Amino acid sequence: MSVAFRVQLYFLLLILSALKGESRYLQENDVTAEGLFSLLNSEVKRELSKDFIYRRPLRCLDMLTMEGQFTFTADRPQLNCAAYFIGEPNEVISIEYKAVDIDCRRGDFIKVFDGWFLKGEKFPSNQDHPVSLSERYVDYCDTGDLSRAARSSQNVAMIFFHIHSPGCGFTITVKKLINPFPCNIISQTQEGSFTMVIPHQHTNCSFSIIYPVEIEIEELSLGHLDSNDAPVKRSIPGYVSYCRPLLFPKCSCPDEGRM
Repeated sequence: MSVAFRVQLYFLLLILSALKGESRYLQENDVTAEGLFSLLNSEVKRELSKDFIYRRPLRCLDMLTMEGQFTFTADRPQLNCAAYFIGEPNEVISIEYKAVDIDCRRGDFIKVFDGWFLKGEKFPSNQDHPVSLSERYVDYCDTGDLSRAARSSQNVAMIFFHIHSPGCGFTITVKKLINPFPCNIISQTQEGSFTMVIPHQHTNCSFSIIYPVEIEIEELSLGHLDSNDAPVKRSIPGYVSYCRPLLFPKCSCPDEGRM
């Protein structure tokens, strides 16, 4: 039963009780008028925020943290563009094509990359990522399928695009989905506490940050390969590592064949 419907039933009960002279039972209830209106307002706000779609133009070099619908229209030949997307540590990025008007035969393309490409380095690295490098690219021109959605394996993704003709472009919808066990993370905040849990998996994971900060490891819980022993927990008080920031690069589209 929705909150708004419960509020309506409560007001109906209030009216009927008042007519019967039984409003004292309602007065003994801990529900207040302010609480009712706050519940109703929060429900309305929640429904509005759920239906509302954030929209804005996409720039040739862009970085986005919000869900929404983004449109790029070339005003001149744009041959070296990229957009970076980042979510919370426990989210993955979903990118869907809504409309595409490009000329693949002329050399236009739109490619989604599962991760980030920064200053010649890929995040996550080839060693840390669960799929091969070729599988991390989704090229629209390979299929021309608007219904195909690309989903990242971690909380970051990006698109590369080259468009030759003014007036051409595309529209994408970006959504964030919950990832209960994040493995590779880029943090978009300068401070905070983060916990990474990798249950029953033998895999490489990483944590990176886009600001120069100090990272203190508070506790490690390590398992043993080929062993039924319980994980070993170790507290490491005072262990601090200086983290070099990931600098935002000049945009360049990596060549899949050379990576």
